[in-house]
Amino acid sequence: CELNIETYKNKMNKKILISSISSACLLANVSNAEIKLGNVGSLSATAGVMSQYISRGVDQNSDRPTAFASVDFTAPINVISSDLYLGVWAAGATGTDYGHETDIYAGIKKQFGSVTADLGLVEYRYHGDSKSNAVNNIDYYLKLTYAPDKAPYSLGISYFVNDSDGTRSSNKNVGDNYKELNASYDFGPVKTGVSFAENNNDTQTWSVTMYKTFFNVDFALSYIDARRQDINTSNLNKDREYFTLTASKTF
Repeated sequence: CELNIETYKNKMNKKILISSISSACLLANVSNAEIKLGNVGSLSATAGVMSQYISRGVDQNSDRPTAFASVDFTAPINVISSDLYLGVWAAGATGTDYGHETDIYAGIKKQFGSVTADLGLVEYRYHGDSKSNAVNNIDYYLKLTYAPDKAPYSLGISYFVNDSDGTRSSNKNVGDNYKELNASYDFGPVKTGVSFAENNNDTQTWSVTMYKTFFNVDFALSYIDARRQDINTSNLNKDREYFTLTASKTF
């Protein structure tokens, strides 16, 4: 369907919960806290705050600090030597007719030597809109991460496809797919990550992040350079740079 891109400012620029730079640095950035559920699996919860909520290069909460929380369940699938995961993530987010966002995700991870394949989906829900509103949508994704055992580095690639082909503006699909390359390196005192991402006909984003844990609280300091791919279709009003700080704790 034909949609006015202005109606969807910031809406289709979703939290890439299990993409972005965290894809490469997840193990370096979170604590190992979890609750064992017998032989069924394990449960963990994370809570934190971001100085800004930036998704695909676009601010999602009016340049304000944003609290967030998540709950994750992981279970082994022994018959195919894989792990099933389910989770929900929520944060403040502002838009024309919504005040917060909830992401529900699920997927399967399988390791092939030093490569981990992650196949899944994530549904983005913006509360305040009706369930039929196109702002509530689903991404399907495939992620591959190369992380040799005991090596201090990792390399990753991610590809997301939107179930509704994004939005339509100027005869172009906007945000119908998202691609990212990322890498991480553990220097010992600090862990770092870099990424380059492209949201189709919307934004191109570079980021550099440093990770450090103090008193069991995980901190991430990021520099993000976001540029418009197309001035007629991008959700960015202008090219922007951000410095963001995130603090989180996993229970």
